[in-house]
Amino acid sequence: MSCCFALLEFLCKECPRVHIFIDRIELKDIPEEQMYMRRWLHERFEVKDKLLIEFYDAKDSKRRNKFPGKSVHSKLSLKKTLPSLLFLGGLTASMLLTESGRKLYVKTWIYGTLIGCLWVSIKP
Repeated sequence: MSCCFALLEFLCKECPRVHIFIDRIELKDIPEEQMYMRRWLHERFEVKDKLLIEFYDAKDSKRRNKFPGKSVHSKLSLKKTLPSLLFLGGLTASMLLTESGRKLYVKTWIYGTLIGCLWVSIKP
């Protein structure tokens, strides 16, 4: 199997790899006016759909399950991820073990969400 349909399948190791296609777009190439932005986004989704159709249904078997361009294989080892997991897990656990930590955790979650929504809704 070369693709995953759900994050749960990936996390349960039912899916051995993930394919990601990254296309860098210059800021100057993105329209600022809303009308042109909508059209531009629609065109980007058309490009994405064509890429996915070619990825899954390419007539040439050598191109199937491959995106165009250079391919980079990256393994994520436990050695690289364990320190971050232990740090964040320890930080979260230490917060949840005290009453003041739990209050701070909940306030951060609630107010952080509200501030995030407000930030996104403000147009520069």
